[in-house]
Amino acid sequence: MNEIANPQDQGPGFFVYIVESPSSVDLYHRRGEGELLRQAVNHNVISCTLRLAINLEAFQAALSIGLSEAMQATPNSIPILHISAHGYAHGIQLSSGEILEWHQLRDLLIPVNRAFNGNLVVCMSTCEGYSGQRMAMVPDSTEHPFLAIIGNCDKPTWPQTAVAFATFYHLLANGRNIQDAVTAMRVASGNDNFFLTTAEQSKQSYISYIQEMEASEVKEDLDEQIEATGDNALAKLLRAAG
Repeated sequence: MNEIANPQDQGPGFFVYIVESPSSVDLYHRRGEGELLRQAVNHNVISCTLRLAINLEAFQAALSIGLSEAMQATPNSIPILHISAHGYAHGIQLSSGEILEWHQLRDLLIPVNRAFNGNLVVCMSTCEGYSGQRMAMVPDSTEHPFLAIIGNCDKPTWPQTAVAFATFYHLLANGRNIQDAVTAMRVASGNDNFFLTTAEQSKQSYISYIQEMEASEVKEDLDEQIEATGDNALAKLLRAAG
């Protein structure tokens, strides 16, 4: 994996911008990851903004308006966008039940990443959040929705994600390498399914996969043609021998 610069290496510092959309059950029990992470990040003397987005309108506003306001309040800092919601292989679900598939979230993130000169780091605190790398798997696109994405490829528990990301931000705040911080997330949470990848790596892997699939299909078609031709030739020989 190519070396990814720490956020603090790209400027005087970084801040964490959390957009949380808890499930109806979590709302009922007043259980949320966002406030816990906000306190953990603040304890490390790092600025953190928390926005609750219960529906699509609020989620869009959090990205288009709220993040801009947070940037103005924290000048010369690089944001880490932390999305906390219910997730699955094809996207995320908001408190309202509205679904944001990966291609829709991609459309929302591209202008944000563009505004940050391609340096946006996205943390997906969701089930199957690592599937968010699909947002970068657009072979003919020249723009990425993020620089790097961090998430779990399975279904972590709420305590696991909370401990993992609190550890991640604590280590980043103390100058640790971002890849080392992700490794520590696995140890601290007891969940080995947290991973980091870049948009470019995801895109190139997808392109290679497509090329391999196309080559495999061509070979399969060729084998079928050879087999069919061979059968015809054998049939002709048998007729001639008879």
